[in-house]
This record gives sequence, structure tokens and C-alpha cells, in this order.
Amino acid sequence: MQFLTPKATADKIALSRSSLDRMVAAGRFPKPIHLTERRLAYNAAVVEAWMAAQVERAQ
Repeated sequence: MQFLTPKATADKIALSRSSLDRMVAAGRFPKPIHLTERRLAYNAAVVEAWMAAQVERAQ
């Protein structure tokens, strides 16, 4: 299992960090995992699955 930082996740999906945060808050993107009390990360496989779903939806 691989984790991505919020910045790396935003870069991977070609959006800003603030856009990513808004999408998570709106329920339009998977929530991050709390690795520690102050550190967030996204599961890379979940991010990839979300990206694949967006491509499928767009076709």
C-alpha cells in the first residue's frame, strides 16, 4: 500500500490543494487517512480508482 501527501494527490489529479479540500468536503473525492494526529495522506490505490471512474464517467 502506498500513501500520497495532499499536495502529491492534488498534483496527480491536476487540481489545486484548495480544490481538493473542497471536493473532499463536498463528498466528491475520497477522504484522507490520518496517519498521525497531524498528518494526512491519501491511499494511492483509492486515488487511482477515483481517476479511473472519472475517465469512465466522461466517456
